[in-house]
Amino acid sequence: MNAETMVEVVLPGRVEPEGLEVRHGAVPTAGPGQVVVRMEATGVSFAEQQMRRGRYYDQPPFPFVPGYDLVGTVA
Repeated sequence: MNAETMVEVVLPGRVEPEGLEVRHGAVPTAGPGQVVVRMEATGVSFAEQQMRRGRYYDQPPFPFVPGYDLVGTVA
């Protein structure tokens, strides 16, 4: 992969871990008030485990890309 591509893990719905989807795509362009972060490490939080089960209050609608815990630099 080069600097213009990214990998994302998508929560397509209520699934077991093997049901997560890995997708490759172009790095989005930041809009007003946004930044692009080059992620170096991430974890899976308790909240994200609950989202995977559909049990987290006020979670985004499926499908979505979780990402509460990460370490990175602003590109």
